[in-house]
Amino acid sequence: MQYMSSGHVKVLSCGDVQGKFVQLVKRVKAINEKSGPFEMLLCVGEFFGPNEEENERVTSGHIEFPIPTYILGPCCPSTSGMYPEESEEFSSNVTYLGRRGLLNTASGLTIAYLSGVDGSRPNQFTFGWDDVQELLVPIRATSGFLGVDILLTSMWPAEVAKHAHNQPSREVEGAPLISRLASALKPRYHFAGMGMHYERDPYRNHRVLLEPAQHVTRFIGLSSVGNEEKEKWIYAFSIQPMKKLTRSELTVQPPNSSEFPYMDLITDMLKREAAEARAKEPKKSNGEFFFDMSEPTEDTVDRGGRKRRGDRDQFFPPTEKRPQQPCWFCLSNNDAEKHLVVAVGDHCYSAMPKGPLVDDHAMILTIGHIQSMAAAGEEVRAEVDKFKNAFTLMAHKAGKAVVVFERNYRTQHLQVQCVPVPKGCIKGLKSAFQSQAQIAGTELALLSQEENVWDQVNEGCPYFYVELPDGTKLFTRQMKGFPLQFAREVLASDEILGCEDKVDWRACELGKEEETKLTKQLQERFKPFDFTDAGDSD
Repeated sequence: MQYMSSGHVKVLSCGDVQGKFVQLVKRVKAINEKSGPFEMLLCVGEFFGPNEEENERVTSGHIEFPIPTYILGPCCPSTSGMYPEESEEFSSNVTYLGRRGLLNTASGLTIAYLSGVDGSRPNQFTFGWDDVQELLVPIRATSGFLGVDILLTSMWPAEVAKHAHNQPSREVEGAPLISRLASALKPRYHFAGMGMHYERDPYRNHRVLLEPAQHVTRFIGLSSVGNEEKEKWIYAFSIQPMKKLTRSELTVQPPNSSEFPYMDLITDMLKREAAEARAKEPKKSNGEFFFDMSEPTEDTVDRGGRKRRGDRDQFFPPTEKRPQQPCWFCLSNNDAEKHLVVAVGDHCYSAMPKGPLVDDHAMILTIGHIQSMAAAGEEVRAEVDKFKNAFTLMAHKAGKAVVVFERNYRTQHLQVQCVPVPKGCIKGLKSAFQSQAQIAGTELALLSQEENVWDQVNEGCPYFYVELPDGTKLFTRQMKGFPLQFAREVLASDEILGCEDKVDWRACELGKEEETKLTKQLQERFKPFDFTDAGDSD
C-alpha cells in the first residue's frame, strides 16, 4: 500500500463491528504495523454486539485498540443502553462521537458525523430532520464553507448509485435525509455501514459548464467485520486536509467522475415540504414591509441570480407580470427577513446579497415584481440609475470603482449587482470578461454609449449585461449553457478580487448576525450618498 508523504493523514475506516472486537483489533494492528502509522480508526454502523461481557471489556478498557478509534451511536434498541447521552471516551483509545456533530482533528481534518438510522420518531438510535438541521447550523454560520473532509453515517444515502458508472451488487435501502445532508456538507469522503462493500465512482458537487468546479465526493460503503460473504469491511486511505489545499488541487476531477446523484431526490423533497408549509401557513395581512434573503424552499435563485435547483426556473413571459409562487425579492411578501435592506426608494431598493464577494457588494431590485431592466418602465430605470450613481460615488470615496451587471437568465426578478473593485483593475476588466466568455462559448458584444440593454432585446428575452467603470458596455443574448456564476467567476479571479473561494455564493454565505453587522456597515457607507433619505427631495 503506497501513500503520499508530507501533509497527508493516514486514516482507517471500518463497517459494522457488531461486537467482533478481537478480530478488528488484530486486523488494525497488522495494517498499522505494515503501512502505518495511522492517525485514527473511524467506525460506521453498529459497533457493539449481543455479548454484554465483550461490550463491557471495551467500555472498561480491557480490550485495547492500537490507534485512536471513533465510533458512532447505536442502530437498534438492544445496543442503545451501551451509550451515554453525550459523547464520551470509553477508554484512552475508544471515543463515542455522539448523535451528531463535527470533529476537528489535530492534523486539520474536519469530520462530520450522524449516528443511527432514519426514523419517524427520533430517539436514541434514530435520527430525524431536526438532527440534520442541528448539524448544519455551524456550517451555515461559517464564512467561506467549501465542504468537509469526511462524513460518517451508519445508513447509506438514498439513490447514491444514480449516474454512477459502477453499481452495487445488490440494492441497499438508503435514507433521503442523509442524501440531503451529504448534498449540504459536500464531503470528500463519505463512509457508511449497514450494507455491503461499494466504492462508488467519485461524483461531482457541481454541474459541468453551469457552475464553477468543486471537489468530488467518494462514497464508500463498508460491509460488517468478518462477514460471511468476505466483502471488504476495512478501508485504508491517505488524505490531505481540505484547508491545506489550493483551489486547483482541491477541484481536480478524476477521469471516472460522474454527475451529482441527489438532485432529483432533493428537488422532490423540497417540493413536498413547500406544499406542506403552504397548506399549514395561515393567511397574513399585507401591511408588513419585508425583504427575505434566507434559504426558502420556493426560492429558485440565489442572491446573485443563480438557479437553486431543478427545472423550476423558467423566466416569465411578457404577459405574466406576477410570479406563480411567492417571489422572495418582492417587497409585498410578508414572510421575509429585513436585516439585509440598505435603502428603499420609490420604485427600487438596495440590499446586501447573500454571500457577497466583498463587504460593499450591493444589489438593486424593484419593490414590485418586474423581471428585468428590459421589462421595466422609465421611472424604474431612472431610479436604478440613481442607485448605480450613488454606489459609484460611495466606491470612489473608498478608492474603488464599480462593476455593474445584470443576468436575466433563470431568474424571476430584476437584480442589478454593484461590485466595487480596486481601481488598479479597471484596465484589465474588459479583456477578463471577454476571455472568460470565450472559454464559456459565448461572445460578448460591445454596445455604444447611447445603446441600452432594452434596445437590444424584447421583454422576456434572456440576456447578460455588464457595465465597466471605464464606460464599456458588454452584452449577450447567447444564453444556452451560459455559466450561472459567470460574472462572479470573472470578478473573484486572482487578477481582480482574489477571492476564488467565493465564486459560489453558498460557499461564503454568512450567519444572520454577521449579515446584520455587514448590512449596517454598508448602510453607514451609503448614507452620505443616499438619495432615498426623507430629508432629500431628490
